[in-house]
Amino acid sequence: MDVNNAVSKRSRPGWFLALSAASWVIHSAATAASSLCPTGSIQLIVPWPAGGGTDLQARVIAEPLAQRLGKQIVVVNRPGAGGVVGTNSFVNNAKPDGCTLLLATGAANTAAPYLFKDLQYDPVADFTPVAFVAAAPNVLYVGNKSPYRTAQDFIAAARANPGKYTYGSGGIGASSHLAGALFTKLAGLDMVHVPYQGAAPALAALLGGQVDISVDTAAQIAQVRSGGLRALAVASQRRLQALPDVPTFDEVGVKGLYYAFWGGVAGPKGMPQAMVQELNQAVNDVVNEPKVRDYFIANGGEVNPMTPAAFRSFWLDELKRNKDIVALAGAKAN
Repeated sequence: MDVNNAVSKRSRPGWFLALSAASWVIHSAATAASSLCPTGSIQLIVPWPAGGGTDLQARVIAEPLAQRLGKQIVVVNRPGAGGVVGTNSFVNNAKPDGCTLLLATGAANTAAPYLFKDLQYDPVADFTPVAFVAAAPNVLYVGNKSPYRTAQDFIAAARANPGKYTYGSGGIGASSHLAGALFTKLAGLDMVHVPYQGAAPALAALLGGQVDISVDTAAQIAQVRSGGLRALAVASQRRLQALPDVPTFDEVGVKGLYYAFWGGVAGPKGMPQAMVQELNQAVNDVVNEPKVRDYFIANGGEVNPMTPAAFRSFWLDELKRNKDIVALAGAKAN
């Protein structure tokens, strides 16, 4: 799953740094009559903990989206089971009135069906794809105290010591889980997967040396800039603008490792087309705002506004792609 292909086929700004609460309200004076949620504020459900890539996407777009819609937007984190808990809660409780939206991800919406046998929602029928937000390729990271300075050095050490090394992830089905499993498979490594309850604790474990590597999202680039992490390889077909000196996996000999985290706004099934179109236009306008676009690019991301139909097509393509990736990687809901 290469962000350069998948998306093209269809330093954090200061105003953002303080946004860390698990439930966050954006107030906006009404600038125009909106068809969404005429009776109150809009909840944007994030099925991952605060501080991770999905949460950051939601908080980056929430303020300008609230201003465009003339509505309050409440960002609510409902983490658990690789995004499944919050997504299932959304399916069970959201009504098609525009009052409850989901920050959908590849993990919970297109990978979970192949990892969780008792999934209680249909990854297609229970959702209305509204608008793509952004995508970013995963990156091979080590802590700054790691002895490994290149991907080749780490791969050589891991091959010589099967079962010794660990890779952390933000949970079963997270992009860091699937990208990590794919890395071990394509590089011919025997490593131990250590899942955490979200990206923030997984990052803390990597920084603290509790795990050896992580193939996490580009959201951790800030830690590379601050010196906490080193980036060794990028899971895309070309180098990132934000990490121009970091080679791709192809360049270090792990051919075909393309994996990207992505997020988008979705509604529940049965959402009226007028609401879908209004929200799609608003989200597309937001991600085209210079400060929003610049934030994503600076943090390894790429934005490519889509129509609802194009986003649905992308969603279905990712569902098929993740089936193959889960099978190839041998990823399991352990």
